[in-house]
Amino acid sequence: MSFPGDQEPPRYAWYDLDEALELLAVLEDARDALTDSRHLAVVITLEAQIRTSAIDSTSTTRREAPMPTEALRASEAARRLGIPTKDLLRLIHDRMIRYVMIDGIAHVPVDAIDDYRTRVAS
Repeated sequence: MSFPGDQEPPRYAWYDLDEALELLAVLEDARDALTDSRHLAVVITLEAQIRTSAIDSTSTTRREAPMPTEALRASEAARRLGIPTKDLLRLIHDRMIRYVMIDGIAHVPVDAIDDYRTRVAS
């Protein structure tokens, strides 16, 4: 890749919080559009196979764990709340809605949506 005048691209890009949340919301929506169109189905399947094979296969002890509540991606949680993804990301950032981190990405448990609705309604 070449840049005008042999300039290198900037090493860092700085965003204020609103710009970062807007960018994250757009990226979340784009990822969901790709997922919904099934273009990423093969990649997701392959990733799941890799993750499964990466689990310590030497351990033969199986442990029963309680089934956690379903965790939703930010865009799906926002859709269920009827708000833009950016607004949900702001709620997460401000710790106004409970979330869990999965692979470094904030997800909202289904029951957290109900908790949030109850809190807002009262």
